[in-house]
Amino acid sequence: MPKNATHSRTTDRKKNGQPSNEAYCVYENSDLPFPTWPRKYLIAAFGVICGMLVVVLHSMNFVFGYDPMNLVFISTELVSIDLWSFVHAFTFAGLGFIHPSRPGLFLLFGIVWEALEYIACVANVMGVQAVWNERVTNTVWDVWFNSVGYWLGEVAVAVWINYRRKQKSRSKIS
Repeated sequence: MPKNATHSRTTDRKKNGQPSNEAYCVYENSDLPFPTWPRKYLIAAFGVICGMLVVVLHSMNFVFGYDPMNLVFISTELVSIDLWSFVHAFTFAGLGFIHPSRPGLFLLFGIVWEALEYIACVANVMGVQAVWNERVTNTVWDVWFNSVGYWLGEVAVAVWINYRRKQKSRSKIS
């Protein structure tokens, strides 16, 4: 395998007409979207955009007196899903698309963020309790949505790579 080749988790691929037990897709960095941009700059830019989006969404709490993103879909003792859950999934899908094959790193980032969010809420740092006051159940579900979002991003980049490879092979044939 070349030095700049990386693995991405995908569904089973067929090899010579037979299903493969291999759960990894080997790809080159040139296969990824925005291949000439360093991944760390893409993640930084995406982080800034997501950070600004979160600030705007949280500021609605101060404009309207409530957080419209706290619209709860399911709220039981063991399940807590609101609109913020989908923001988590979207954000981590973007991270999975930009920088696949690092699920552990981004899962750790999500867990650390949720822990800091919880600590800031309990200590009411800078009055965040009005914005971030959520149950532990919701925190756990946020981490779950992070994981699902990251996986969806990896699937999307695998589809992207497959599409780009088919395009390249068609252009070589013509």
